Amino acid sequence: MKRTRRSYVWEFFKSARYVFRYKLLRIKPPTNRIGKYKRITMQKSNNTIEEAIRKGAPFAAIRFGAVELSALNNYEKIRLGFRRKYKKSVIYSIKNNAGVFPPTDEIIDFYARNLEANLKDTDYLGVSGVHMENYFFKHLTPNAVPVQNWSLDPLLGKWSHLLAGKRVLVISPFAEQIEEQYEKRHLLFPTEPEILPEFTLLTIEAVLTSGKAASKDFDNWFEVLDYLKLEILKKEFDIALVGAGAYGTPLCLYIKGLGKMAIQSGGATQLLFGLMGKRWEKREYVARHVNPHWSRPSVKPYGHKNIEGGCYW
Repeated sequence: MKRTRRSYVWEFFKSARYVFRYKLLRIKPPTNRIGKYKRITMQKSNNTIEEAIRKGAPFAAIRFGAVELSALNNYEKIRLGFRRKYKKSVIYSIKNNAGVFPPTDEIIDFYARNLEANLKDTDYLGVSGVHMENYFFKHLTPNAVPVQNWSLDPLLGKWSHLLAGKRVLVISPFAEQIEEQYEKRHLLFPTEPEILPEFTLLTIEAVLTSGKAASKDFDNWFEVLDYLKLEILKKEFDIALVGAGAYGTPLCLYIKGLGKMAIQSGGATQLLFGLMGKRWEKREYVARHVNPHWSRPSVKPYGHKNIEGGCYW
């Protein structure tokens, strides 16, 4: 389906009403429908991800992060002639929140084109109701089956028990601490041990480039992405859980291309290993599991408190 000014404007006005409702009335946009799909329940979403894992065929389950989609949307506006350049808020957040660096027009263009070229290989898309999600779902992920965004969360998704006996690759900036936590897995969820079953854990430490962090080893986001791809090639695994900011989506699609399963579990990846963050302190589904054996991430980039108030720490 061709992306035209007319198709963009149509979806913009459809999406804008939810933006206004949220800003004025704090009513969150719906996450149970997108495109031709209606009644996307959490139960259906969980069943879909569970079935995909049971089959064992290669797949990529990804999500549109709000910051990443905002950058992609700004790119689309420029491409269609609705804007001349990137908004300052987009330039700031794509580096601060998502880790794309340096946040120049050229790099953001390359980042958006990378997504534009590869999102077609998405199998499952986590719906979160962010602005213009429907437009990019229809045009860039035409073959994807939508699921509720929450179903990619290892605790809410109810699929982590299927990791038992598998070789599980976890890509996270907190890789070392995740390994330490896994050593005491039986203490993290004592009343529901099936949440974190026994499996072969492999990890890759995702490079932290969000906040005010500056990389001494890499010149830009694409060099980091290539480095992480090379690290993935060194691992023998069955399924990957990816929580790596703006690297997450392209890495999941890359992993699918290697003939493996990949879930963009995002920031919630750390929860599976008993690592708490401010974002989840008041969320009952997490708080009820917290005990003295849980911890908080010790790896902190410079300026981490500016990343949604330090939500991962």
